[in-house]
Amino acid sequence: MSTAVTAQPGAKSAAKFSCEQAARAALGEPAKREGAELVYRCPHPEGHKDGDSHPSLKINPKKNVWACFPCGASGTAWSLAAFLAGCDPGDKVAVTAWLVERGLFSGTKPKRKADGRGPCVATYVYTDVVGKSIARKLRFEPGPKGKAKDFSWERWEGGKWVSGLGDPKISTPLYRVAKIINESFAVLTEGEKDTDAGANLGLPTATSGGTGSWREDHAECLRGKSVVIVADADEPGRVEAQKRAASLYGKAASVRVCEIPDCKDLAKAIESGWTRERLLSLFSEMPEWKPATGAEILDAVMRFIRRFVSLTEAQARAVALWVAHTHAFGAAASTPYLAVNSAEKQSGKTRLLEVSRLLVSRAWFTGRTSAAVLTRKIDAEHPTLLLDESDAAFGGEKEYAEALRGILNTGYRLGGAASCCVGQGVNITPKDFSTFCPKAIAGIGKLPDTVIDRSIPIRLKRARRGEVARFREREAQREGPEIAARLATWCAANLETLRQARPEIPAQLSDRQADTSEPLLAVADLAGGDWPKAARQSLVKLCGEAQADDDSIGVKLLSDIKGIFAEKEGDEIPSGELCEALAKIETSPWGEWAKGKPLSPAKLARLLKPFDIFPGQIKNGLARGYRLGDFREAFSLYLPPSPPIESVKVSETRESRGDGELLKVSNESPSDTLKNAVSPNKDAASRHFDTLKAGIGGQENGEKEAKTLPFQEVREVLDV
Repeated sequence: MSTAVTAQPGAKSAAKFSCEQAARAALGEPAKREGAELVYRCPHPEGHKDGDSHPSLKINPKKNVWACFPCGASGTAWSLAAFLAGCDPGDKVAVTAWLVERGLFSGTKPKRKADGRGPCVATYVYTDVVGKSIARKLRFEPGPKGKAKDFSWERWEGGKWVSGLGDPKISTPLYRVAKIINESFAVLTEGEKDTDAGANLGLPTATSGGTGSWREDHAECLRGKSVVIVADADEPGRVEAQKRAASLYGKAASVRVCEIPDCKDLAKAIESGWTRERLLSLFSEMPEWKPATGAEILDAVMRFIRRFVSLTEAQARAVALWVAHTHAFGAAASTPYLAVNSAEKQSGKTRLLEVSRLLVSRAWFTGRTSAAVLTRKIDAEHPTLLLDESDAAFGGEKEYAEALRGILNTGYRLGGAASCCVGQGVNITPKDFSTFCPKAIAGIGKLPDTVIDRSIPIRLKRARRGEVARFREREAQREGPEIAARLATWCAANLETLRQARPEIPAQLSDRQADTSEPLLAVADLAGGDWPKAARQSLVKLCGEAQADDDSIGVKLLSDIKGIFAEKEGDEIPSGELCEALAKIETSPWGEWAKGKPLSPAKLARLLKPFDIFPGQIKNGLARGYRLGDFREAFSLYLPPSPPIESVKVSETRESRGDGELLKVSNESPSDTLKNAVSPNKDAASRHFDTLKAGIGGQENGEKEAKTLPFQEVREVLDV
């Protein structure tokens, strides 16, 4: 063709499109920008001995003109279309066909403003492996009515473009598949814009489209190739990249996943000056992608958190499981809150939320918002709420504090809602807003009791100097989001398994603690490794400590009495002796119960009366006191059961001793799992069995009134 292209008289009025639209439709994103001009690599070889390695096709969008000085070509939109189509501008049929194919001709709706959309600014034609057109995607700028649909699809049918992908819908192949099918190396981007930008730079790029467009059959087009997946630098982009990597693993010769530093995507990187050589160097430095097990991913989450926050082993495991739960939230019917508090400032509360923000799903990190925003955002987006300075929130504006309290009281279970009035004037109507979402609440002091009941407590202490690394978010951004993406991919692949999971709940957890712990234990069981065992130990430890701190004075009294009976020989105790034993417990208030004086038998009886426990005659009527059997119901209702004692195996051996039977206890090879948890109770059990033995053996002259509980009842009351 002639390199001297000029505008065709009268042609401008025949087509309503701009130079920029024509260039984007044919060439995608510009290679770079120079002031007000967009600069592309010229697609024609004439005048470009070096293949136009230094882009020379320039477009001025404001003046709607273009020029390529090495080619000696310039003009307006029509002449640019002819130049890009490779035909004479006077050949209206050829130029029009080129415009029609790209949706730029006035007769085929060049400007689609319906539904609030602006003009069509790009057209992406999908072909099969031999280059035959199948479908195309039209990209629109948002119109004055606001953002509606940014894209629409058309299919090639009967020699023309028809709206939609048909019914059933056409399964589109990879975009630019014909260009990379014979290549041994391919770069997979998230969207067509990035793909065109990479192709203009000489990279073998392809894509399935945006987030959620990937299908398993797309991997077949890349089988045997070395594939680099360029992830968009946001949470959906990272998750999408991990999903594609998992699909390609074992099919492609190698898979690498990378983000371009300080750039959202490939198009932005090229626009900011990244060259082909620099990108290829970055790709070659990336390690090969390999799938990780659930246990490995959770280990990575825990290590990342503990690098910046001082946590105990139990706390770190609970937080890691909670982070995973935010990505598997769709499978849960309840959600535990993470209650992060400390006695003093500068203990790492805010830091834990900052680190968690890099790992959780749909993070919303806030210290203060309005009641309306809080309610509506949770309902619309179901984010992971990372609420800092909760003590200020509950002690501040009453409306906000009550709204927050209501959301926390109902938002731990599926179906939880807060009711508000919406509308104006006579159109005001009540509406239920969903409050169900993962939440972490940080603050100094104690949260409301109703929130604590639904929380896993993480009580922080100040880190020792040098114990944790300094948190620099820009540096942490390089690792945290990648771990989060792997975690999200793993959870998404196992969502149905988690939804059907019914994990075994430790008996030490209360009913509400069991409800909130269940989704975390489901994740731990799915991860495998040491996580199922360690998760249960961690949750029992954290929830047990919280329960002890939160117990009422009556429950505290029952717990202390149970401990006293466990250390005492016999199943009876005089009231005075019991009060003396209670007063010796330094961690309880009984030693200074009434104006600095110890708890008296009369006041002890008053405290036990609500539990239907009353003093009576003991020791042949010589004293008044309490029997262990009187506490059976109260212990079972208000105290958590002790851990099962697998290390204590009871064997029965008959030995003649009066008219009784001797029951011997043999301690054999305690299991490693429960050894530490049961050792105190094991000794207590032995003492009670010795007492039982003495009581039975001491019966003389056919005395039938036993002074000790039967063997099985001793075990039941003390849970040993």
